[in-house]
Amino acid sequence: MNFTLNFTKSLKGHLAIYFALAIVFTLLISGLLSAGLVQRYLQHRNISDLQSQAVALAGQIESEGLPQKRYNTDLERMYGVRAIIVPYQSQALDMLPGAGGSDQVQPINHVTLLNWDRLIRGETTVQQVRLPGLNREMVTVAHIFKAGGRPAGAVVLAKPAAQLQPWRPLAGWFIISAVVSLVISLLLAFLLARRLSRPLHEITQAATAVAAGDFSSRLTVHSRDEIGQLADAFRYMSDEVQKSQEQQREFVINVSHELRTPLTAIAGHTQALKEGVAEDPQAVAASLKIIEAETRRLSRLIEDLLSVAKLDARQFGLRNDVVLVDSVLSEVADRFSREAAQAGIELKLAAPEEGLKLNTDPDRLRQIVSNLVHNALLHTPAGGKVTISCRSAAGKAEIEVADTGAGIDPADLPHVFDRFYKSAAAAKSGGLGLGLSISRQLARAMGGDIAVGSTPGKGSRFLVILPA
Repeated sequence: MNFTLNFTKSLKGHLAIYFALAIVFTLLISGLLSAGLVQRYLQHRNISDLQSQAVALAGQIESEGLPQKRYNTDLERMYGVRAIIVPYQSQALDMLPGAGGSDQVQPINHVTLLNWDRLIRGETTVQQVRLPGLNREMVTVAHIFKAGGRPAGAVVLAKPAAQLQPWRPLAGWFIISAVVSLVISLLLAFLLARRLSRPLHEITQAATAVAAGDFSSRLTVHSRDEIGQLADAFRYMSDEVQKSQEQQREFVINVSHELRTPLTAIAGHTQALKEGVAEDPQAVAASLKIIEAETRRLSRLIEDLLSVAKLDARQFGLRNDVVLVDSVLSEVADRFSREAAQAGIELKLAAPEEGLKLNTDPDRLRQIVSNLVHNALLHTPAGGKVTISCRSAAGKAEIEVADTGAGIDPADLPHVFDRFYKSAAAAKSGGLGLGLSISRQLARAMGGDIAVGSTPGKGSRFLVILPA
């Protein structure tokens, strides 16, 4: 009972049932159409045969006279056909050759059954009637015969209507063949449904395992049809989910570490100031400086996390204002001038193209350039230089941030914009590996992009391209 319920509720059961119903209706419709066509053809052929026999018998009567009784008996015995001679008028048959013999067929008056007007015009009439003295429907075919050039009577050949339907014995064979075909079709439908449902069942089990955190199972489904495409899409999804979970675990570890370090420094120096350990004005100033720097670091980490959350949730907005590019770059350079001076790095704003304007969001543009400058300062040693410049080219604005740092390893270059990705050199400088990823996402949302080029040992350059 449970197997039946599970089978009928499964995709395999649904497919088998749908296939079976389709086959049944196809057989039923094709069988009815075939039976109708066969019936029509055979009935038409039998009536044509009767018409030919009636015409032949009428001609025989005109030339040889009325047939002998044994002719009628043989006709009924061999073909199931009764021959009836109907006189046109009384004494009309006497004009036929050999009329009056006792061995001739006796005329029977069925004048009311015949359409003499059509018969006289030479037509052969066909009717389905109930003849007097017979308790069943008969198909009658009538044809006129003449004597002395005038109508003498009509030959009527009558055959039971049931005998004109020879397709009926075939109905039993049709039913048997339909049942056999249905059984075979059901078996094939079941096998096909099983073949279709098996890979889907495997994909379902794998999806359940992935939902439970088990990524060890591997699909064995490989085909070029839609199910194979579904399996390939599932493999890709599983790999991406696994990668995302690994990134999330790494992200939690990195965030914990990055937040713990400045918090520990802030807590330690705050406690020292509170307890009066650092009484020397220079020591107090140094502690306050460290607290300020670590606070800015915390603020930047939190800002990056909020930016990522807004980008993922599509909750960030873009303004469309007229922006003077040189003004934004000057603001960014002023903001990082103190940080660059403390690190012994020359931060230079190359003479920007004056009057270069963009229809864009000034805050997002400022955020992109700030991220690039901050990243350049982190990877440029003391004595190095970071340069900010801009120019217009082919209807686009290009903003470049170049540094003279150690450069980016060629193996790391394709991944610098990946979220949470940090090279070995970048890991030493702290951060979550989000700044460059956020910058590229913002640039693309603004209709542009960011490109990167680097020469190991000589530095890197990031190029922001936006529609002017």
